[in-house]
Amino acid sequence: MAEIAIGKRSRSRFGLSLPLLVGVAVYAPLLFAAPALLGDPDTYWHIATGRWIMEHGAVPDRDVFSFSMPGAPWTPPEWLAEIVIAGLYDHFGWAGLVTATAASVAVALAILLRALLGSLAPVHALIATVLAAMLVIPHLLARPHILALPILVWWVAALVAARTEGRAPSWLLVPLMTLWANMHSSYVLGLGLATLLAGEALLLAPDRQTRLQALRSWGFFTALSIAAAMVTPFGIDGLLLPFKLTTMSTLGLIKEWQSPNFDQFQPLELWISVVLFAALWLGWRLPPTRVLILLLLLHLALQHARYGELLGFLAPLLVAPALGPQLAERLTRRPILALDRGMTELAKPASPRGIAIAGAALLAVSAVAFRDGVASEASAISPKAAVAAVAAHHLQGPVFNDYAFGGYLVFAGIEPFIDGRYFYGDAFIKRYVDATLLLSGELPQLLAEYGITWTLLTPRNPTVVLLDYLPGWRRFYTDDVAVVHVREDQLGR
Repeated sequence: MAEIAIGKRSRSRFGLSLPLLVGVAVYAPLLFAAPALLGDPDTYWHIATGRWIMEHGAVPDRDVFSFSMPGAPWTPPEWLAEIVIAGLYDHFGWAGLVTATAASVAVALAILLRALLGSLAPVHALIATVLAAMLVIPHLLARPHILALPILVWWVAALVAARTEGRAPSWLLVPLMTLWANMHSSYVLGLGLATLLAGEALLLAPDRQTRLQALRSWGFFTALSIAAAMVTPFGIDGLLLPFKLTTMSTLGLIKEWQSPNFDQFQPLELWISVVLFAALWLGWRLPPTRVLILLLLLHLALQHARYGELLGFLAPLLVAPALGPQLAERLTRRPILALDRGMTELAKPASPRGIAIAGAALLAVSAVAFRDGVASEASAISPKAAVAAVAAHHLQGPVFNDYAFGGYLVFAGIEPFIDGRYFYGDAFIKRYVDATLLLSGELPQLLAEYGITWTLLTPRNPTVVLLDYLPGWRRFYTDDVAVVHVREDQLGR
């Protein structure tokens, strides 16, 4: 890192630090973005799953929510995070989930910046952190992957630090892997990076003795981490589950699993542009192993939109040790500015006074943000009024629902036809999608096969028009969020 002389000037009287300020700057505005953070139907069934686990004192291995595939094999790999999510909701409502989501992102970015300050000048570390914040925005939702972000950054920062210092990672990371494996499937990436960095240690070892030492230390750490990752209710099946998921042919039907749509502005485009401009202009040079890992992360981000955040958080950690000296050398060619001195001062860890000031500011902002509470049911994924109308008229029987409404139905205690869980499998999901998009003509057959008595669909769903004219069916309820059709023989009951 480029050190800038600051003379004998003492620590700022407020004792604040750059990571602390970034954390506050990220946390505060996210509290006012509740509709966006709560805009995913999966949040609903995560809450329901966490409640089920707490009520039964066990993690399900079979489906307990749908009527279309009751008892089908289903293992919730995020069960621990779902307990946290359900507990937060039950005790603090939607405000609890918004707070946890905002805090997780803020903490992850603060950890990232603190780690980067060990290799980069403050201005360069701050730029990388801002770019990471931009890439997390498209996937910023109150779901388990956000709660696992601080663990992801901490894990990778620790591995990179070990490689930079020519040592093995600390064994204290092993319990962290067990925690991560029970919170979110992204832990598989953590194991993959540990394996890649272990290979780098072997490949770049200067002599045989060092290579053998790296093989023993990194090999043992990686093996122990893999064993720790299997300390879950699912054992090795939990380790294999993410790989089975990525082989599903219907993943591309789900927006977050699609490639980024560059017909519209994407933060990833800006990230790539900034990195290419800086690399070509400044002539960055990186070890080939890090270039390959960086290309792998870029490939994932271009393949699936949900992986953009991984590129934003992990790429700077991986390249900072090599780029730090190159960037620092350029800083020595220009005069030292007052801004440089101030940034260097803020690069120091925060003092207890600074932490107390930031904590008081966060409490004040939280009080203002949640003064009138947080409501999620008014969003486009929450057909509350439609479900209430069905209940008021005592309509019963199986429902054929829009994919986006499955999570809410699970949350409301109604067995859905389909929801956001992937255990339904390719054949079922494809048949459902083809029927609802009117590509197969199988909708009447599906309705009859599953004994459907009412439907709950979005107004823009093509199936709505078909049901308006389908014999034996009648439109029962309509609003801006949902349309309900009922089988005519149910209306007289």
